[in-house]
Amino acid sequence: AKNGVFVGRRDDGTNAPHDRNEFVAGIANLLKSIQDNLYNRALEYRSANTVQIDSLDEFKKYFTPKDADKPEIHGGFAMCHFVDEPEIEEILKELKVTVRCIPFEGNEEPGKCIFTGKPSNKRAIFAKAY
Repeated sequence: AKNGVFVGRRDDGTNAPHDRNEFVAGIANLLKSIQDNLYNRALEYRSANTVQIDSLDEFKKYFTPKDADKPEIHGGFAMCHFVDEPEIEEILKELKVTVRCIPFEGNEEPGKCIFTGKPSNKRAIFAKAY
């Protein structure tokens, strides 16, 4: 239609025609809605795919494919007590896992590094690249 625009949103799959003037007047709200939707989906995904792991055996099981000949995408984000020591590099390399983040805040919790057994006061986030 004349003076109209058609908006197709990729975040929620909706498509709708809009009057051009109404679209221009409401674009800030539309963009905020899209951003909020994408952000909330990302938070849900992160929460659903993050686990707390407290032993090396659990860690290895979490990041080891069930079928080594046809490795499926598995794992997610693992929060583990961690002390940065050279001896853990081989374990991480073998599993193709890396430290993704060592959170600055809200992560103080006494425990033991799952790799070395040394005291640790924080957890790091580990993940596998695909």
